[in-house]
Amino acid sequence: MSEIAIPGLPIDSSLIVPLMVLHLIIGGIAAVVASRKGRNLGLWIAIGAIGGTPSLIAALLLEDKS
Repeated sequence: MSEIAIPGLPIDSSLIVPLMVLHLIIGGIAAVVASRKGRNLGLWIAIGAIGGTPSLIAALLLEDKS
């Protein structure tokens, strides 16, 4: 079992791809949530791809544009 050396957090290399996919799925959900609240979908796809879970939290906290 190979591990990536991250100080204090050994991560099995077989988890990297599933975690990246999960990160992108959560970011995609953030983009959809933000889009339904009247925000720019393209911008939020980029934000979601970079931010993952924090971007989902931010999108959930957005107010609807009227």
